[in-house]
Amino acid sequence: MAELDSHCQYFIAKVNSFPSLKQAIATSKWACANRHSSPQPVDILREAFKQGNVVIIFSVSNCHGWHGYAKMTSAPSVEDLSTSNTSDNKTIGSENNAGDSVPKRNLLDESGKQISTSQMYYYFNIKWLVHFLDFGEQCLLSNQTEELYCSEPLTGNNIQVNKCRNWQKLSCDTGKRLCEMMNCFHKELCLKREQKHLFKVQPQPFLKETADCMTVVETWKKIVHQVENDLGKVILACPFGSQRYNVDTINSDTDMFIIYQGKTKDLLGFNPPKQTVKNLELESCDYTIHEVYRYSELLLSGDARCVETLFLHPSTIVHTSTEFEMLKENKHVFLNRDCLEKYLRDAQGSKGTKYFNKWCMENSDKDLLSPKMCKMIYIIVRLLQNARHLVNDEFVVYRDFDSLDRECLMKIRDGNIPVKYAADLIKELEADITSKKDNVKDNKTEVKSVLENWMLQLRYKDFSESDFET
Repeated sequence: MAELDSHCQYFIAKVNSFPSLKQAIATSKWACANRHSSPQPVDILREAFKQGNVVIIFSVSNCHGWHGYAKMTSAPSVEDLSTSNTSDNKTIGSENNAGDSVPKRNLLDESGKQISTSQMYYYFNIKWLVHFLDFGEQCLLSNQTEELYCSEPLTGNNIQVNKCRNWQKLSCDTGKRLCEMMNCFHKELCLKREQKHLFKVQPQPFLKETADCMTVVETWKKIVHQVENDLGKVILACPFGSQRYNVDTINSDTDMFIIYQGKTKDLLGFNPPKQTVKNLELESCDYTIHEVYRYSELLLSGDARCVETLFLHPSTIVHTSTEFEMLKENKHVFLNRDCLEKYLRDAQGSKGTKYFNKWCMENSDKDLLSPKMCKMIYIIVRLLQNARHLVNDEFVVYRDFDSLDRECLMKIRDGNIPVKYAADLIKELEADITSKKDNVKDNKTEVKSVLENWMLQLRYKDFSESDFET
């Protein structure tokens, strides 16, 4: 607060979006536009700047908080939107569009009327005193400033600062108090960051270092052995990636998936088993290890990749157990509505067909898919193939070498497929699924009963066979 004094004037700036705020921080520049009625923000700000220090307090719309404050370092000067250089002038401020890029069409004022693209904007430089950009999208939440009020210019009524409009002026005491609260919050965030850095403990990988020359078989034996020693009995060990579907290539990674059973006495005592263990980012081997409870939770939710473990081809199973074979006796109850919807969410979501459709619109001049898009289409089609198998009651995970499904997936993996081929293939799969998906059962109660009975048998057997010190 050293740069502020008792004569400082404070104004609220409403920001359209968080990217606009980031632009303002990067460029140290903001702007205002004329309203349909006086007084105009540019006149108010120019007069305030003549009188002394002016502080702009920023709040991003719909974020319910305060994102920082900056000191004006120049008076507003006019720039024409129709001639502005977009590389030099990246941010603007307006009643409902503060912070949008320029030039910008179809700007609307506060009443919803269109603003002409020739409208004059008044830019000024700012010096940021406090902002929270280093901490992501953090802000001083508005529920912490509910006791602060200001005077509404039209009626003279007192209103909460949280309800202030763009370019509304605050009293010196209120503005100073709001800035002080942001200072305290910024210091709090800095302290937490320092403490986190001081006490940060580097996580250790579960899998001990493996020699680079180890074969896949040797690596599997090592991790299964380590799970047995450190965690509990291995119920199932199998691939997680393309090997599961028989569409792997010489360059494919081996993603390991393991289910283990923690000891019942640990579960009931002070040493509960780890529910999930995953490889760290720097490890060369990818593995996911679930305790039977977490695995059962995922099955209950319809997690498709876990359901697939019940339908694996024998050639892809690294290790199995009598306990897992017991569960497989009821495997068909898991081919239900939850599992189907999981396949469709993954295939049709923001990283699936939604992204593909957007890409097609933006690249309408292209006939072939890029290698990156081919990889995405490969995943989408594989998911939709499994969904189609599910609705047709002929669930298949492993694609035989002579199957049409495998031929289709390998063709996509080879790359350079036509955009139309991919679009038609997806459309065909989705149409088949849509026509039959209403026949898929919704049986969560039955699934829960099967899983509970299975887990209780596992727990009871382990507990009855355990040796206890007396």
